[in-house]
Amino acid sequence: MSEVQQQNLFGDSAPQIGRARRRDPITSKRAAASAPVAELEDRVLRALRLSRDGLTTHELSFTLKVDLVSVSPRMKPLVRKGLVLNSGKFRRGNSGRASIVWIVKS
Repeated sequence: MSEVQQQNLFGDSAPQIGRARRRDPITSKRAAASAPVAELEDRVLRALRLSRDGLTTHELSFTLKVDLVSVSPRMKPLVRKGLVLNSGKFRRGNSGRASIVWIVKS
């Protein structure tokens, strides 16, 4: 399986590859390897910067026209990089469940 490497958010060439669990089927591993991680993280950050009140992953998914299963896994790496924060607020989505409202760290 080949790994996709892209420039990261900081413009260097550190590998940014999608990940799959060891026990996932080969199709999941191939999909993860082909995921445009750096581009999607950049899009998530831009959307959050344009938002006045932050966005939930469901709202990001709708705004970016990207599947929720692609958006949700981007949040933890962005938090680890110190770029995004849990605002401490929640909003209810279409399902009625409360979702974390994410904001850009200033």
